[in-house]
Amino acid sequence: MINTWLTSRYAIFTYLILLLSLAACGAVTIQAPPVTATPTQDTGGLSGDQFATLSSLERLDDYPFYVMHYSGDYQYTSTGTSLPAGNGFACSLFASLSTTSDMFYGRNFDWDFSPSLLLFTQPPDGYASVSMVGLTFLGIDTDSAQALADLPVNQRIALLSAPSMPFDGMNEYGLAVGMAAVPDEYADDASYDASLPTIGSIGIIRQVLDHARDVDEAIQLFEGYNISFSGGPPIHYLLADTSGKAVLVEFYQGKMVLLPNEAAYHMATNHMRCLAQGDGSCWRYHILSAELTESSGKLTEASAMQLLSDVQQEYTQWSSVYDMTSGDVRIAIGRDYTTSYGFHLDLIQP
Repeated sequence: MINTWLTSRYAIFTYLILLLSLAACGAVTIQAPPVTATPTQDTGGLSGDQFATLSSLERLDDYPFYVMHYSGDYQYTSTGTSLPAGNGFACSLFASLSTTSDMFYGRNFDWDFSPSLLLFTQPPDGYASVSMVGLTFLGIDTDSAQALADLPVNQRIALLSAPSMPFDGMNEYGLAVGMAAVPDEYADDASYDASLPTIGSIGIIRQVLDHARDVDEAIQLFEGYNISFSGGPPIHYLLADTSGKAVLVEFYQGKMVLLPNEAAYHMATNHMRCLAQGDGSCWRYHILSAELTESSGKLTEASAMQLLSDVQQEYTQWSSVYDMTSGDVRIAIGRDYTTSYGFHLDLIQP
């Protein structure tokens, strides 16, 4: 499902030349496959899948920004995948769903400085997906993040937990999901049912990417867990699929509130939409609403990225655009909208 990484020296040389030439044009498209461990390789005590995963790490940008392909299955504790406490969560999300041939999901991740990773996964019991991960949330400090690709493979172990921290992403059915923080006063508003298991606020995103084909199935997953905001800010979630359906999932006074799209687009910033009047006094929401209304929810990849640029903030860490109908992904790092990185996830066509 995911393109294979270049392995020969000649191929690597050619690949670097291609990167340089494309970068000069302001867009870099990365298409490369996971390394596979062979019986003759010394994996340093790692399993073959672990070695392949960590060997696939590639640094693309000096921010830094990496890409990695996860081989095989992964496990993580459900309760350990909530956001840690922090300041400055102020993300912007939207889905443009006007035409079946061009549906886009866009997201700015606005927070403290955080080197990032684009992660491809294909679990044996789930769906292939691509997602963005903040490396500092894996316990990798910013200094260490600069040198990850230079470390021996067996010293990159922290990256094996990357599937536990997807902040936005899209799976092979074109289902896209992302999150944004809401005010701390709603931290205890999540619904609770003693008969249900508890999962972290980011862990549910992994479950959606791995096991939901559309918005309806994603909502069923939400309904099967208690969502824990312990240790981090409360958040809400924007989901969208290729049927043109989108929904904002919020939690208020012990209940899950579903806010479906009423037009060919949907959006969210950092206020509770179930309580808000108008644009919620958020300038970013106002801009998103105005531009999506004017375009009737019809965007191109370029205009979707431009819209993210229009609502950027000084601490925007990345801007991601997922083409839900083609599987193309475009990432801009650290507010550098002159150079972006392109990727592709093969989609299962209906």
